[in-house]
Amino acid sequence: MNDILTTISFSIFSNKGVYALLLGSGVSKSAGIPTGWDIVIDLINQLAAMKGEDCSANPEKWFSDKYGEEPDYPRILSKLARTPDERMNLLKHYFEATEDEKKQGLKQPTKAHRCIAKLIKKGYIKVVVTTNFDRLLEKALSDEGVEPIVIRHTDDIEGTLPLVHTKFVIIKINGDYLDSRCLNTKDELSNYKKALNDYILRIINEFGIISCGWSGKWDSGLIRIIKRCQNFRFSNYWTYVGQCEDELKEIAQRRKGAVVKIESSDVFFREICHNIDALETFNQNNPLTTDIAVARLKKYIVKDEYRIYLYDLIQDQLKEVIDKIKIDNNGKPLKSDKSIVMSKLTHTVHSMETLLLLIINGVYWAREEQYELFVDVLKSISMPEQYGDLRFCFNHIYANSLIYFPSLLILYAIGLSALKRDNYAIINQCFNLKIIGLDFSEGVLIKDVNSSMVSKPKMKEILEQKGYNTLSTYLHNILEPIFVKYFYSGKEFQNKFNLFEYLISLNYVHLVEPENEMNWAPCGEYHSRYYGRHWKPVLKNFLEEAAKEQDQWKPLRSGMFEGKYEVFEDVRSKLEGVLNKIPIR
Repeated sequence: MNDILTTISFSIFSNKGVYALLLGSGVSKSAGIPTGWDIVIDLINQLAAMKGEDCSANPEKWFSDKYGEEPDYPRILSKLARTPDERMNLLKHYFEATEDEKKQGLKQPTKAHRCIAKLIKKGYIKVVVTTNFDRLLEKALSDEGVEPIVIRHTDDIEGTLPLVHTKFVIIKINGDYLDSRCLNTKDELSNYKKALNDYILRIINEFGIISCGWSGKWDSGLIRIIKRCQNFRFSNYWTYVGQCEDELKEIAQRRKGAVVKIESSDVFFREICHNIDALETFNQNNPLTTDIAVARLKKYIVKDEYRIYLYDLIQDQLKEVIDKIKIDNNGKPLKSDKSIVMSKLTHTVHSMETLLLLIINGVYWAREEQYELFVDVLKSISMPEQYGDLRFCFNHIYANSLIYFPSLLILYAIGLSALKRDNYAIINQCFNLKIIGLDFSEGVLIKDVNSSMVSKPKMKEILEQKGYNTLSTYLHNILEPIFVKYFYSGKEFQNKFNLFEYLISLNYVHLVEPENEMNWAPCGEYHSRYYGRHWKPVLKNFLEEAAKEQDQWKPLRSGMFEGKYEVFEDVRSKLEGVLNKIPIR
């Protein structure tokens, strides 16, 4: 879980305010709060007891047979208490702690609520959608000095400030325990009023979603809204404890998100908070903030008179990154295991944040005569000997190629930024860049620097994840929030990411082993997750453009494949044969 937690934390930290939380009853479970349906069943039992009857076998059926209607809060409460005050008092004991319960810590904000409140106070979270009736999050926020806007019913939406102007809002889609309009029945949970439907759909469309304590099994109205969403600007994560429900898996797949197994909501949000605290501390100690660095780059890159300042800005940041990544163990043996390797990768990502943003923005705005500056960064960072004992750390678990992980981040940053401008020239320079490999021979960079440089089984072992969590997917998760923030929509980033990895595959076939019988090529995420399905339309357009423009095609005019369409077609055909031999998973 460490890897995905790092990814989520980094995304929240780097994209302040763009993630909404979806909280279910699991978040309040450790506080001893019953679910809404648990309360309905208990109230029916009380009602049956008043009638001198036993309904324990099937309380819901007993109520329907007895009264000829479906059970819900208003109907049950009207039969147990006559006035609104009496009804509210009847419900309070389910949610408000007695003195004994307070001593036991029951019906009080959990660690998860406290951590969420801290994230909200710092501005990382602007929206919480919850199916819960309790007020534990409101209490945790009050303890942090935060006064939220709370939408408890469709009527509350009217007059509410637009989301863009709201510091923070809680939407209690099923209501509040002090409001008798709570939703409980299957019909109520499957058909929200239009105003609430539209409001929730807007949130799902405009925010990344992180769910916790919600199974995706019962709230059919909310599930339908989520499935209607057409925008995928930001990543989304659907957490679960124990066994993941099939419904949650389906939602994650539709939303192009990830299901994430967690120990508990308390542990999950505690780790998120700790990670973000660490990132804040790191940035405070970084003398050149990212925003200032990017602003300076944009100023320097447009005028020749600032070319020395631009060079110094990039080189100073590069030196700082190398110093931070390098391990100096004072001659002592460096012990290593999977968790230590994972921490080194995470530390590398954090250390390179500012440099990556300089590269991404610099390549996007660069003129041709400035390409060399960014290609030189890639060359400089691809010298394994400068990282001290870090190479031993990776070699210890048979993943020594990870010494090129900083190079891989820079390569993808350059490539994805260049593709936004159809700048194949700088990509071609990177692919042809000569470096000294791990075998001490000189060769083109992509021979050793590609997302298949560590095997999928080994990366799954390091990341402790199943499915598609290879090095390629790890890169995707790191870079997507950055590129979506600056240049791409979520779908466009996905397409460009796939296209860049396809270009790596093609150029590997062309540059690394052009004369040999090809049985393998680095293929990245596009093959294991998309090849033959969603990826095909993007590939089709790319290849149709090549066939139409022939030697005038942009990649060929940039110098790729010797500038000849017939060479490209030969390479494409060889790669197709290789891809057909490689298992999808």
